[in-house]
Amino acid sequence: MAVQFAKACVAGLIVAWSSFASVASANPMAYPQVKAQAAVVIDAGSGQVLYEKNAHIQRAPASTTKIMTSLLAVESGRLDEWVTISKRAASVGESTIYLKEGERLTLRDLTYGVLLNSGNDASTAVAEYLGSGSEARFVDAMNRRVAELGLRHTHFSNPHGLPSENHYSSAYDLAMILREASAYPEWRTVAQTRVKRIPFKGKADARLLRNHNKLLWRMPEALGGKTGYTVAAGRCFVGSARRDGRLVIESTLGSSELWDDSQRLLQFGLSAFENVTVVRRGEIVGTVPIQAGSARVVEVVAPRDVQVSVARGALDLQALQQVWQLPDELRAPVDQNQPVGQLVVRHGARVLQTVPLVAAQAVPLGMLQWGSLSSLIFPGVGLAGLLTATRIVLRFRARLRARRRRARARRLQAGGNAHPSTRKSVRRAS
Repeated sequence: MAVQFAKACVAGLIVAWSSFASVASANPMAYPQVKAQAAVVIDAGSGQVLYEKNAHIQRAPASTTKIMTSLLAVESGRLDEWVTISKRAASVGESTIYLKEGERLTLRDLTYGVLLNSGNDASTAVAEYLGSGSEARFVDAMNRRVAELGLRHTHFSNPHGLPSENHYSSAYDLAMILREASAYPEWRTVAQTRVKRIPFKGKADARLLRNHNKLLWRMPEALGGKTGYTVAAGRCFVGSARRDGRLVIESTLGSSELWDDSQRLLQFGLSAFENVTVVRRGEIVGTVPIQAGSARVVEVVAPRDVQVSVARGALDLQALQQVWQLPDELRAPVDQNQPVGQLVVRHGARVLQTVPLVAAQAVPLGMLQWGSLSSLIFPGVGLAGLLTATRIVLRFRARLRARRRRARARRLQAGGNAHPSTRKSVRRAS
């Protein structure tokens, strides 16, 4: 198989920073001081970690678990279906929206109950419905989704986050789950809602749900997020904020100053960094030779804009590197958008981004060279010739036998029609 190799190219940034010279000597970045036991800030666009503190330590996630529960509800595409509340779901306690057995609500209303009021009963109802009556089946789906996202420090045992054996996550993993959820407009709509009324069985007034995310009132840029609290987990929050098109996500676990920590981290991510595009979507970054194809090479491109998050005024432009890791060659056929390598963007020794590269066009099989062609054709021709010759011989022998049988039959018929004296004379004459 093809040997991987790296082609390194030290490059300047594609976009110009006219102000860089005047700010390059600015003071080093002041990282936020937080009380949280574990915390992280990531840029949602680039996926880069901008700040971390014990970010990969496994901890009890409490109700931040419900980010995954609500994500699966949205991904199901069934938000407008009706759900009948089971006795078991209605009996789940602590943080609830007071569901009643036999009550019917849409999956969408239950999702509001999950995210705004952190309803454990609503989470159980969602899990039972999407798990075809089995909460355990839904929890299995939660863990499969974790695996799909490549998260290594998360395992769920229930859909709500109440203390349970083998139920844990990390600040980084929870931020990445929120990053995935934030990609869905329907999820963002629910998570950013401050107040929502949904039906309440047996009462004239609807249920009034109020979002527990206090940053929606404290911070203009704040978007969706999820709170959590248990004695084991402490006070937790995973939230997001947007400014000038940049979405930043923070995760704060076990904090004695939850809202100050969370706001401080989001402000840091928004203010201290900016995104720079280093490769545009569809931009050709190299070529790879093709064996046995209709074309001799295939062009390699980035499937999306490649951005990196850089500290404002603190980037050494000459230290930014683009490393294209491509195979020596590929064998046809090659499909369009087939992964063929990766681009690694570095700032000095630090990896900022790793992005897959794909084939810009399809390359079907072409004419094979004569050596390859003969090796494929001649063995086939020999076998085909042998089979044909055998078939001809067998057919000839079968025809010969049939001809002899017909001749013998004619002689016998001719002898049977002659007079007995004639037959004797014939035998004497012979």
